[in-house]
Amino acid sequence: MEQNIEVKSITPSSKSIARKVVCISKIGSDHTFANKNNQDFAFNLTNMKIVLDGCGSGKHSEVGVRVFGQLLSRKTKTHFDKGEAIDEKNFFDIVNGIFEEMLSLCGDTTFIFQNYCFTILVCFELEDEFVVCSCGDGYIITENLEGEISFEQLDDGEYPCYYCYNFVDKAALAAYQDGVSFKVSRFSKGKYANVGVATDGLRYVQNLFVSEQNKLLKFLHDGKGPQIEKLINRNNLQTGMFHDDISICF
Repeated sequence: MEQNIEVKSITPSSKSIARKVVCISKIGSDHTFANKNNQDFAFNLTNMKIVLDGCGSGKHSEVGVRVFGQLLSRKTKTHFDKGEAIDEKNFFDIVNGIFEEMLSLCGDTTFIFQNYCFTILVCFELEDEFVVCSCGDGYIITENLEGEISFEQLDDGEYPCYYCYNFVDKAALAAYQDGVSFKVSRFSKGKYANVGVATDGLRYVQNLFVSEQNKLLKFLHDGKGPQIEKLINRNNLQTGMFHDDISICF
């Protein structure tokens, strides 16, 4: 089991300067070597930061990831056009509706396992708090009011938690026969300046040189996504450091 990343840094607070949301998705060096697609997906909407991570053993999990992501984006736009926000109160019903649409294409168990196994991590920014809804492995990224950034690992152990398990024959599952649900984590704005999410490819940060770790943390604090992409590219070219796909929305 992977250990929590113990990387922290204090950086000067710049609350008066508007920062851009960091939203990146980079293919891992192992997938590049094997000529596979990036199985991650990351995007941010009006009050949501989302990362999705396809199952590595799923033959076409990147297909399900991208279909789900695009349908969620469209449904979010529809809600906002009507003046309706999406938050934890209606998000779970929306997810169920999207999966029902996806399953209308093909509900065969083998097809679901090959295409629709992926983790879902969403961070909602509300008036007084950040709310993270997670189904599967990954990380929550937090920045407190003093500028300290920390990574909180979400780990399901041997069997990752995929929402599609709610729609397959339970006899085909090695775990989660009673179904799966989202975990909800809350972070008060009285303590945290920013919260985001990342896929489990973030675990390779702990193998970087300290100087590179500090650069990454500063780029996260400053909202400099392109510089983070360059850092990942540089370390992959030199050592193949980030073996798995990595997505961050912060």
